[in-house]
Amino acid sequence: MNDSSSFHPHRRRALCCGAAAIAGLFTSLAAQAEATPPAMPWQAWPAPLADLLHQTFEGLDPAALWDVHTHLLGNGDSGSGCSIHASMTEGWHPLERLRRTAIMQAAGVPGEALGEGGVDRAYVERLRRLAAGFPPGARWLLFAFDRALDDQARERPDWTTFHVPDAYAQQVAAATPDRFGWVASIHPLRPDALERLDRAIAGGALAIKWLPSAMAIDLRDRRLSAFYARLAASRTPLIVHCGEEKAVPGAGRDELGNPLLVRAPLRAGVRVIVAHCASLGQALDLDQRRPTMRPAFDLSPG
Repeated sequence: MNDSSSFHPHRRRALCCGAAAIAGLFTSLAAQAEATPPAMPWQAWPAPLADLLHQTFEGLDPAALWDVHTHLLGNGDSGSGCSIHASMTEGWHPLERLRRTAIMQAAGVPGEALGEGGVDRAYVERLRRLAAGFPPGARWLLFAFDRALDDQARERPDWTTFHVPDAYAQQVAAATPDRFGWVASIHPLRPDALERLDRAIAGGALAIKWLPSAMAIDLRDRRLSAFYARLAASRTPLIVHCGEEKAVPGAGRDELGNPLLVRAPLRAGVRVIVAHCASLGQALDLDQRRPTMRPAFDLSPG
């Protein structure tokens, strides 16, 4: 039986490189796959892609297939409470507009949905169509995403790239429970953070999502101890993004994405999932007497 502490960085790198190679294959087949309706069963997809997927699923129990990292997104046009930073829609911010365009196109939101009250709906419908193409039993965990707060627990809309309320993630998941579960996102410095956490767990949240660099969460902050204790007692996993953040700049605190900071919740008994394996950027090696920058991917909190 493999222990996570024996999972050598070179093996992790090999897996990431393998994933990149598969992603390249998917890209090379994009022209063929583009003509395939997303709701079509994968067995009917273009031959090279269908063969690859057949090998991927062979011998696996579909009910055990859980994608634990699926983002919801919207602009609130359906009354969802979702929002995106004004810089993506107002003024002249070329990079931010490009960010919005890339996200919307990747999510399959048609251009005609923009400005016509259809972004929220189109995003969710796309997820449902994609899920329908997988074997019955496979599920996706849909992420809520809380606003950024500063050190005085004040909401910072200027640091919030996008916001997805817990209630919306719960609602979308409940509408298609055979395909979706949901993950709450609660900034731990909120005065009512523990009450929100209790409500989320009671409402069926399967984990908590933080993006420390974007949300301005220092995992070492002693004020988080009660939150950690509640997570540990309920065995609710904490999903954190570590490494450099490209898609969601938010507060821009990349130093808070240092994977070594994950030791704080781990020591408190929290089960932690490090999203993306800290595969981008560099971080301080805090284990050195004179810390120097190293690839974040190579820093292990274990």
